[in-house]
Amino acid sequence: MVLSRGGFVARKVVKVYLTPQQKKLLQRICQSLGMNESEVLRYAFMKYAESISLVTERVHGRI
Repeated sequence: MVLSRGGFVARKVVKVYLTPQQKKLLQRICQSLGMNESEVLRYAFMKYAESISLVTERVHGRI
């Protein structure tokens, strides 16, 4: 994350299009984890990035 001029973390908005089946699955996951959709998708994205070693590379400045 990048700090903006005001010292706040700059965030990007990403729009995700899901099929009706994917939306239902996301809602079930949200309900079972007690998280909102943004939190679940952000968590899943970071777990995927870890699984393909992008997070480790980012920490070492390779990206």
